[in-house]
Amino acid sequence: MEHYKSNLRDIREAAGISQEQLASEVGLNKKTIIAMESDEGADPKVSTVKRIMAYLQVNFEDLYVQNQVQ
Repeated sequence: MEHYKSNLRDIREAAGISQEQLASEVGLNKKTIIAMESDEGADPKVSTVKRIMAYLQVNFEDLYVQNQVQ
């Protein structure tokens, strides 16, 4: 089984963007950003990931690192 670990926090902080600002800019609430950064809860919707990638100007490989889970 594959699992993808989010690099969202590192990318967001490197860009100098707060959780609140990112959430507001991509139409999400702060709780969603927190959950994505901590890998809690359900996987985000594809549309959510696409909005974040577009705003941060990154691709999927930048945002997520693949880890093998056994």
